[in-house]
Amino acid sequence: MNNVFLTVSSFQIYGAALPVCDNPLTVFDHYMNTCVPATLIQFVDQENEPNMKIIYGFLLPILSVVVLISNGVVILVMNGQKSKRATVEPLLWMAVSALLMAASPLPFTIFYYDLGHMRDLNQTTFLCYLQKVCMEILPFFFNTLITFFTLLLGTQRFIAVQYPLDSLRWCSRRLMHRYSKAIFVLSAILTVIHSTFDVRVIYHFCIQGPSTSFWVARCFIGHSPLTQAMGPDALAWVFDCFRIGIIVIPSILLFIITLLLIRTIKTSDAPRLSMNRHRRVSSASRNTTVMLTVIIVLFLVARAPSTILIVLVKLSDLLPLGSLEFAHSVYLRAFSNIILVTLHPISFAVYMLMSRRFRVSLRSLLGWRFLASDEDFNAMTSSVKKLVKKQVQRIAHMVVIPRSFSTADVFRNFAKISHNLVVVFRIISCR
Repeated sequence: MNNVFLTVSSFQIYGAALPVCDNPLTVFDHYMNTCVPATLIQFVDQENEPNMKIIYGFLLPILSVVVLISNGVVILVMNGQKSKRATVEPLLWMAVSALLMAASPLPFTIFYYDLGHMRDLNQTTFLCYLQKVCMEILPFFFNTLITFFTLLLGTQRFIAVQYPLDSLRWCSRRLMHRYSKAIFVLSAILTVIHSTFDVRVIYHFCIQGPSTSFWVARCFIGHSPLTQAMGPDALAWVFDCFRIGIIVIPSILLFIITLLLIRTIKTSDAPRLSMNRHRRVSSASRNTTVMLTVIIVLFLVARAPSTILIVLVKLSDLLPLGSLEFAHSVYLRAFSNIILVTLHPISFAVYMLMSRRFRVSLRSLLGWRFLASDEDFNAMTSSVKKLVKKQVQRIAHMVVIPRSFSTADVFRNFAKISHNLVVVFRIISCR
């Protein structure tokens, strides 16, 4: 289209009776003189507001650069450790997936917001699919990878702590490598399925002004061949179940695993064996469990806004209540995306604070001048570790499963746990 305005007089069919398309799932495009499967406009007015340009054109690129730097360091350190422990492999792939997920929206956000294409009157198919790939397909793929690898990490750690002998069989390095391959294959299959629910098309319509009229081309979301074959209602039900299965169910499983790990930490506070060797091994294992639990809890907290938003959108569709219309706001969707990206630099701070092996590897990678010695670091952060340990113990004591409980008790306990998590994050960030 090249932003060329076409007047109404140059197109003879405008003003005639609207032709009826044979396919009820398509609409007639006067400019192209054909039927197209356009259903919903792709870019709503809210996405072109100045606030959205600040969020996606300024804030998101800055956060993405921070993630690229922090996760790049984590990947370099983890890559040097991956031949030593089975736990490192899921952590490594989580860091790689997080880095790529943070970078995947940048081609679209830079092209659309920073280069000014949000003001184009005539949009192109390239822009339509650039948004679909960079803002939907790639983030879905990498987020699915992170979810499955987090599940694998939590399950592996729980088995290693509770069933150490069985972990030698089920959590070996070779099996963890196989699990990783299976996760990649499953995530790719789910992403392909997710991408086939709709297509992007260009639909033309005429804008009439006081003295002139012109055609514009806009990106629209259309029914895919799969949707037309199954029917929009049936596919909408399948798509909702698919999203709930991919996003909500793993979040519930991660929450259960987190509770089990926290209870494991609580159990490890019981009197230990008096032998120094057993005490050191138990302490090292417990510290690793605490660190991995904090990482999983961070992921759960970052994932909570998007999970709640999906549930609210589904409730607003099932229950036509005006009070739930806010769930469709693009600002809430942008907020949940920013929260997900912000998680990963915090995870880097957790590695620095709680993993001696990570600090040693990082010091050998960057040189001793760039990082304090481990003794100095331990002296500098000993008070921080005590504060974090105290807050984690408080959370562990809150995680109890009573025989009978009310909804108010659940929300009250959740509020207390959230408060203590905020305290932990403040301690980490202030140091």
